[in-house]
Amino acid sequence: MVDRRSRCSGYVCHWRCPVNQHLPTLLLMCAAVTAQWLDATAVCAASPRKLFADTVPLPTDPDTPWHAKIQAQRAEASHQHAHRHDPGSGVADPVSGVADPVSGVADPVSGVADPLAWYSANFAGLGKPKWEIIHQDITVDLKVAASELKTEIDVKIRAHQPVDSLSLLTTGVSALKVTQLDGSPLKVTATNLSGYTQFTIDLAKPLTPEVDWVFHLSSTAKLACNPQGIGLYPCGLGPTYQWVTFHRYYLTASAVHSPFTSTLHVIADANKVAVAPGEPVGNEKLADGRKVWHFNQIERTDNAGFAIADYVAALGKLPGDKPLRVYTTAKYASYAKNIVGLAEKVIASFSKDFVPFAWPGLSIMQLENNFGGGYAPLSGIFMYRDVFGATPDTGYWSAAVELTAHEIGHQWWGNLVEPATSGDVALSESLAEFSSCLYTETALDSRAQIIRDHLSYLYQVPASEDMAVGAQGVYSSPSYVEIVYHKGAAVFDMLRNELGTDQLLATLKQYATTYNRDYATLDDLRYEALQVTGKDLNWYWDQWFEKKGHIKADVAGRLVDKDGVITVRLRVNQQVGKPFRFTLPVTIDFADGKSKTELVEINPKGDTAVIVDIAVQAVPIRVRLDIQRRVLRKFATGTPGDFNLSGFVDGADLVEMALRYGRAMRIKGKNGQEYFFTDLSWNELYDLNPDNRIDMDDVGALEQWVGTVAEEF
Repeated sequence: MVDRRSRCSGYVCHWRCPVNQHLPTLLLMCAAVTAQWLDATAVCAASPRKLFADTVPLPTDPDTPWHAKIQAQRAEASHQHAHRHDPGSGVADPVSGVADPVSGVADPVSGVADPLAWYSANFAGLGKPKWEIIHQDITVDLKVAASELKTEIDVKIRAHQPVDSLSLLTTGVSALKVTQLDGSPLKVTATNLSGYTQFTIDLAKPLTPEVDWVFHLSSTAKLACNPQGIGLYPCGLGPTYQWVTFHRYYLTASAVHSPFTSTLHVIADANKVAVAPGEPVGNEKLADGRKVWHFNQIERTDNAGFAIADYVAALGKLPGDKPLRVYTTAKYASYAKNIVGLAEKVIASFSKDFVPFAWPGLSIMQLENNFGGGYAPLSGIFMYRDVFGATPDTGYWSAAVELTAHEIGHQWWGNLVEPATSGDVALSESLAEFSSCLYTETALDSRAQIIRDHLSYLYQVPASEDMAVGAQGVYSSPSYVEIVYHKGAAVFDMLRNELGTDQLLATLKQYATTYNRDYATLDDLRYEALQVTGKDLNWYWDQWFEKKGHIKADVAGRLVDKDGVITVRLRVNQQVGKPFRFTLPVTIDFADGKSKTELVEINPKGDTAVIVDIAVQAVPIRVRLDIQRRVLRKFATGTPGDFNLSGFVDGADLVEMALRYGRAMRIKGKNGQEYFFTDLSWNELYDLNPDNRIDMDDVGALEQWVGTVAEEF
């Protein structure tokens, strides 16, 4: 995408609901395909990859009446989770509709007893669907001049109950033929819906349970390579690169989420090379002089993207001697070793911090700009062109590291553990971005990335577009990237204040182990944190994942000297209706050059103002709050102009203002318009005349406060 931070997964948690689309596009497709949606903001209801159960409608938004019921049920969560693999636990089956013994409440749409609570407790215990797609053998022939994709697919179906009809979906096709393997025709009814073709195969007799049946599909589709959702191009037909990544030309089941293994055969001109996720298994020359390239995907996924260009491969090794393949065009081949080395380091780091890299190998593939995708293509990453030209001695290297680490992070968050619903997308995008920030903080010795994420959300999201990170309809916000990628990463980073980095990593390791190749909810992660750390984080999940907004507070300080004991007293007065509970890093500087930092709990209980005391051994020269920006907040001075929180406004505050004069979070272009600018050293305390810049208006405001003494508190 245009902005290097506007990266998108493109993964589809259920075929009806591509998570890389904004709500208008989403609803046009989803509403036309099925009548099972709860309402116009219907959500993706995904089934676990282990057992592939039928889907169940889920509540649409944390602000609905369902939210209160979920909260009430958390008292039972530990019992439910303790028996999530125990068929005798008494938790209701969403297919059978047996009443949930805890709540006894049924979903008003499906009639099934509390599907959300059941899902949260029992993903791995769900039953099988009536039928599923097991394998697809796919041959694709991309006709660039005609903007057409010709596809031949052998589809292996496995029924678990006798079924006499199959409903499937593919991209909108202009020609479709479905036959038995021997060429005999099948009875098919097809309908075009919002860019997709849904078709039903009516069988002469029911399929035999547990006996695989294979049919053949031939289709021709006109490709619409226009940007979708938040800017992702699903395909490209340019002279240098041709690709089909998130244009779902293969088959998906209409009623259930049914990932599949695949063999992919990509036909390309003789002077081109085809690349794709999965294991490359060679190529061969066709009679017309072109080549066909073969790929084997042994893991069950639901993406079969590919790309074609004059690719050159640079090779590396991952832990366990697994192959790493970096494909660039010939123009960038000399730079590829930089991405190879970077990917090796990132994967080694994540394998240590989380769990070992799970897949047989990894392919990283170069495409046009305006693209970055690591979520959907299992064991493969597509990234945009400029990343591959970056070198460690250039200013662009840090951006290349950030994007590469984010997309590699999806091999854990989004691929190894998949989010159960659209409201759990933080388990992919937020965690991938947090993982990237954690890596750059160590590898580049800089918190620049996570600070940009903080500021991006704080200064770019108007109240009208804000939503909770865990809201089912978060895709409808024009600020989706700022909320899910940026705020979401900051929310996970703030957990380090509550748990410590080691405990947070231990939690993520346990979470990835428990939900290896499975689906999970945000509440599942909360439960794993409880198991690992013993800390109840209900309050944290409630306010940061289920509630929108951020901390807004006036902060004031004063020194208290009583009987020779010196205390720094701070007052944090929040300016929001429901004040946040958080841990605040406080740094106290002394005249001898020494400093000390303490983590102070701010826990409003019936009042928006909290007063805390910190004992010190000497009179400090200044007190600074959250100097590494580990809290998602906007602060203002409770005693206007008292920047160093000493309790009075004096020359020291004037010096502090002078050091920050000219900084801004908004810059004016030549056209007179203002643009967001992430000044990493921005401190909103000095913006006395709030306009997102520190200028003479703020100096003038400070002058009138010089000599002011803080009120007692």
